[in-house]
Amino acid sequence: MVRSDGLLMPGSGFTPAVAPNLTREEIEALYSLKINKHIVIKPADKGSAVVILDRSQYIWEGSRQLGDTTYYLPLSEPIYPQTIPLVEKIVDNLLLKKFINSKQKKYLLGEPDPRPRRFYMLPKIHKEPDKWSKPHEIPPGRPIVSDCGSETYRTAEFIDYYLTPLSVLHDSYLRDTYDFLDKVRSVHIPPDAILFTIDIDSLYTNIDIDEGIRAVKNVFYRYRDVSRPEKELLQLLDINLRRNDFEFDGRFYLQIKGTAMGKKFAPAYANIFMAEWETAALAVCPKRPLHYLRYLDDIWGVWTHSREEFDVFLNTLNTHNKNITIKSTTSSTSVDFLDTTTFKGPDFANSHNLDTRVFFKETDTHALLFKSSFHPKHTFAGLVKSQLLRFHRICTRREDFLVASKTLFSALKRRGYSRSFLRRQFRVFLDPGRPPPGTTMIPFITTYSPSAVQVARNVKDNFRTFLESSGRLLEHYVVPAYRKNPNLNDMLVRARVSSLRDPPSTRRDTLVRHTPWLVNPQNRKVFQPLCRGGRHTKNCVYVIRCQRCGDMYVGETGNTVARRFAQHKYNIVRQKNTNTHLVQHFVRHGWSSVRVTVIETNPKWSLAQRQRAELLWITRLGTRYPGGLNES
Repeated sequence: MVRSDGLLMPGSGFTPAVAPNLTREEIEALYSLKINKHIVIKPADKGSAVVILDRSQYIWEGSRQLGDTTYYLPLSEPIYPQTIPLVEKIVDNLLLKKFINSKQKKYLLGEPDPRPRRFYMLPKIHKEPDKWSKPHEIPPGRPIVSDCGSETYRTAEFIDYYLTPLSVLHDSYLRDTYDFLDKVRSVHIPPDAILFTIDIDSLYTNIDIDEGIRAVKNVFYRYRDVSRPEKELLQLLDINLRRNDFEFDGRFYLQIKGTAMGKKFAPAYANIFMAEWETAALAVCPKRPLHYLRYLDDIWGVWTHSREEFDVFLNTLNTHNKNITIKSTTSSTSVDFLDTTTFKGPDFANSHNLDTRVFFKETDTHALLFKSSFHPKHTFAGLVKSQLLRFHRICTRREDFLVASKTLFSALKRRGYSRSFLRRQFRVFLDPGRPPPGTTMIPFITTYSPSAVQVARNVKDNFRTFLESSGRLLEHYVVPAYRKNPNLNDMLVRARVSSLRDPPSTRRDTLVRHTPWLVNPQNRKVFQPLCRGGRHTKNCVYVIRCQRCGDMYVGETGNTVARRFAQHKYNIVRQKNTNTHLVQHFVRHGWSSVRVTVIETNPKWSLAQRQRAELLWITRLGTRYPGGLNES
């Protein structure tokens, strides 16, 4: 279901579908955008805008970037199938050495049939049009490789688990804006000091793989931990960096330099490399900054020497590593860093402390929620309060806070927020509100809809009644937590570029349907399918369910599901081989009542292994006749 703000409203569980308030023409226009293969829709790299590109322009920019043989190598075929056994061997060693248990091993190996990584770009429309890849026509794109569902996705999470705590152990580390504010406000600045910022150019893609792995080895050595599987972590890191193949427009490439934005460990890995780089680079600088702070690839500092010596400092940093290039901004009064401006305020001559205020980038479109958006009422008040609290924490001077608030309110008024609503939130944004009735929160999580709100109220009332009657759990309270509904971004943005050779499908596949659980009708035990398969899934075990009565049949096939069911359909529709319970059942109930769910797949199964898995599922679901449709 689609609402006027472009949100879809699916019915789920106790939440009924909400009637759409879009016209039929608007819904059809939305659908036509979704199936249009001649355009590519992406969020902008900065500013929360949505960019619609001609498919040929998007392919041109992708091919331009992937044609740079410094970073990418074309492949005749993907290498990720050969990576799977390498990962399995390392994970087996982790289990053998007791760094993980069998359940964790299963998680790290991921899906038995992983999908290829996909390359996509976020258009940098904030760049000057005359500096675009094709001036005033095709903007440059920020390259990202989607790692979700790949053969190394779970191991990238495993690496990140160990690298993240080590990535913060350096003096220049900044956690976020508020950490930056705490550190900046505590320093005293000489009157003639120069403020500067430095930006690293394309950090992720310019980290040399050998140097990055060496930096990780060094940080392991400095912070020894016998519970850390260093050998296996370095092996997995090497595989993640050197075997990072991906697909774009039907062709495969290998990234041979740097790490991809999209790898779970990429920020921690880059932070460790930068800590190694700056330690070595600063050690050889003739003069150093008085203060030096870094948030990943953004650096803020205070220079107390001459401008000529600052130029020497920059040149030393720029020439320390041929792969790392920097750009700097300097000022004797103020600089912009992250979402703040640090400046020498009116009281600086006496206090020698810097003031701070909110910095709005030129690309900031203030794309906050429309007041008509389909969200709980408290969301809109919370949004305004959170922004005001952020401004209040950033701004040291009230006049700067009022200016930032005015900018925010001007943007919100254009999005349907009334003046009275904004004034009310401004009056109470520092009010902590009433304390909760207990100290331990119990979240009640559901997808938002009007009926879900009523259910949440009933749950809270019933819980309160339980507390009063039982005297238990007195320190607990229930808080509704609403998941957002799918929006236009979820509907229209895809990492994969659709092939023009495949005509858009206008009918929905009613045969193969994924279901989150299956129930044994005899003992009522619930089982979850171990994969999410489709018509083209091979080497799998599947379950057939009758839509009319719920009877089930478990089967297996080495071919695709589509090919196997062509035979099933032939037997049922033509009434062939009617001596089986399966065919007899669906001859009576009709082919239209057949529904299929793939419940397990493994591309490396032999016939015997597949048949063993089939027998296991027959037993789990109790599908032997007469409990089901499998032969006794």
